[in-house]
Amino acid sequence: MSSIIVSFLVFLLFSGADDPVPPGPVFAISVDNVPIQPHMMAFIASPGEQHRLSCEDSLSWSIPSLAVTGSGREFTFDLPRSHGTYEVVASDSSSVQHWIMIVPLNSNQFRTATINSFPVGFYGDGNTRDHLPDRGFIELWPDVFNARISTHLSFSDFLGHTEGSWPQYMVLDLRLVHKLECVLEEVALSYPEARDLHCISGFRTPAYNAEIGNETGFSLHLYGAASDFWIEGWPANDLIDDLDRNKRIDVFDGEFIVEASRRLEATGRVAVGGGSAYRWITSHGPFVHLDTRGSAAVWQTTRSLVENPVI
Repeated sequence: MSSIIVSFLVFLLFSGADDPVPPGPVFAISVDNVPIQPHMMAFIASPGEQHRLSCEDSLSWSIPSLAVTGSGREFTFDLPRSHGTYEVVASDSSSVQHWIMIVPLNSNQFRTATINSFPVGFYGDGNTRDHLPDRGFIELWPDVFNARISTHLSFSDFLGHTEGSWPQYMVLDLRLVHKLECVLEEVALSYPEARDLHCISGFRTPAYNAEIGNETGFSLHLYGAASDFWIEGWPANDLIDDLDRNKRIDVFDGEFIVEASRRLEATGRVAVGGGSAYRWITSHGPFVHLDTRGSAAVWQTTRSLVENPVI
């Protein structure tokens, strides 16, 4: 009887708990006259150059690791000639906002199969440097690995495995991050319970891609421009939700996400790319692949591996 009472109390406790919705950016800013997309908390900057941040409101600005500060509607600063990630802080009398400024390692500085002992492997056939990622590699340390780069996503969502010791390295197309956030927002218009983007695969090095048996040498995952993920509600249960409300968890819930992405692509709000829904597999439920390749590619996938996978 006591176990029944305890279970009932636990149910009351968590059924009444507030749904944790992460806050989005407080301020809308521009970097070198280019507005940062809604939801985004990270941006790319070039080393050794002067950059300008601006906002319609007057703010107090700082980059603590560079010991530079400023105030007003514009903030101009010079970056050192080195790669890394920098925290940018802006505040007014009532709010504080943090961004991650990313200065990637130029791909031309990557000349072997590793970067600081981090195993990357070789792009293309390994005989030329024609297929290296244009965006360069982001150097990640433990203090920024879980830092939010958008309302719902962090670096760790796109680098699902780590290799050896720190630092780790990855390539990431921030247009993909923005696209996933917009897709979640679009899905929530008809399925308000949508709360979380659960990424199961983002950036893969050529070495890791070969290790898991993927023979595609030019996968968008190798360029940080693709994500395999699903959308679920709260509390999270590591399974896509019944987004189309047909009383079962199946590949059609993934296709619901792909259709939302296609609607957004048609409006020009997000980068056009490939998209397909995948069936149940032995390790997890249905999921979706979306990328930013520039063309609306699609491919057939098996509908379902599980007979009548009802809720």
